[in-house]
Amino acid sequence: MFKLPSLKSLNKYGWRATLLIVTEFFLTFSFFLFVPFISLYVTGELGYSLTFAGALLALRLVGQQGFMMFGGYFGDKFGYKRMMFIGFLCRGIGFAGIGLVESYGFLLIMGLIGGLGGALFSPALKSLLIYNQPKKYHRDLFSYINMTGNAGTILGPLVGLLFSVQQFPMLSLISGLMFALIGIILLLLPIKQKMADQNVSFRSGIKQITSNHSLLFIIGLMIPFHFIHQQLFLTYPIIATELTGSSGWMFTLITILVIVGQMSITKHTKQLSTSFLVTRGYFILSITFLPLFLFEHPITLVLSLVGIAFAVMLIQPTFHSYIVGHATSATLGIYLGFSNLAMAIGGAFGNLFGGSLYDLLSEQNQSKFYWLLLALLCIVACLFGHKQQSREAAASD
Repeated sequence: MFKLPSLKSLNKYGWRATLLIVTEFFLTFSFFLFVPFISLYVTGELGYSLTFAGALLALRLVGQQGFMMFGGYFGDKFGYKRMMFIGFLCRGIGFAGIGLVESYGFLLIMGLIGGLGGALFSPALKSLLIYNQPKKYHRDLFSYINMTGNAGTILGPLVGLLFSVQQFPMLSLISGLMFALIGIILLLLPIKQKMADQNVSFRSGIKQITSNHSLLFIIGLMIPFHFIHQQLFLTYPIIATELTGSSGWMFTLITILVIVGQMSITKHTKQLSTSFLVTRGYFILSITFLPLFLFEHPITLVLSLVGIAFAVMLIQPTFHSYIVGHATSATLGIYLGFSNLAMAIGGAFGNLFGGSLYDLLSEQNQSKFYWLLLALLCIVACLFGHKQQSREAAASD
């Protein structure tokens, strides 16, 4: 059932799409080469508190996710390639700067610049990926960048481990230069985008989105998914270390599953609706959390991680293709940027409450109930998703 895609299979999408799919790998590689080691450097070498390190990372996250709808709009208005170049340059300056400055203020400024860079290039890259591509290819293309992004997620930290904490400034400079270099290369390539005749203002674009209740519902339905996905970086490493002595293998497992299985999952689910697939993703998550509630063991942990991998493969490409399916050629960026609010809200709540809730239950020797709460969260999302399916079925009759 599972097989790796070949370069030949990418030819039908054209060289531009293939280039952007490969670019996604280098973006996530450059990101995870550097970001996982920020807190170690800030608290160890610079001597700042873990609270400040968390604030620095949170500011970068808010700068990226919170402003992505504006970045998407600028891409629609001024061109996706131009916004990608500016975004990569900002990300490069911000990431390099974190390793080259030491004061509170400058560190926070560099974190914000790095985050704003992501807000500019992320929706632009996804928009340019499917720009002028037939709708039937959209889910495939988003599946490919899901695969390459996951590959960069695991390989980046592995290469980063070759550097010591004392060498973090060099690591940050390398990461920053990689982002800047990617931006320069893409700027020089003959990627052409015909500007849309329709001039859509930011306000009218947002009004189009907010007037589409089905679209808003699906975006809202994604919030629990991002809450849960954030636990891969918070609570899962803790339980994995307790049960197996390490946590790095988790990301290797998920990455291998996504790379090997993504295109087969996409192929066999193309005819299914977005609400159906999102609901089934939550259902899979709920039944893989319950064994951890009954018995915390390496086998039940692996089962839960496999469930997350399958949910990622079902939900993420489907969600992105659904969003762009509602947009026009003049509003691709703002639609993708707005949809990222689900990640901003879910990720923020996951960071703020996920870890603290697990700590609270662990102090009372009741950590198993954490997995029950996650399962219940998924079941509630399933019920809401099923309700949306019923509405869609009634509308089609």
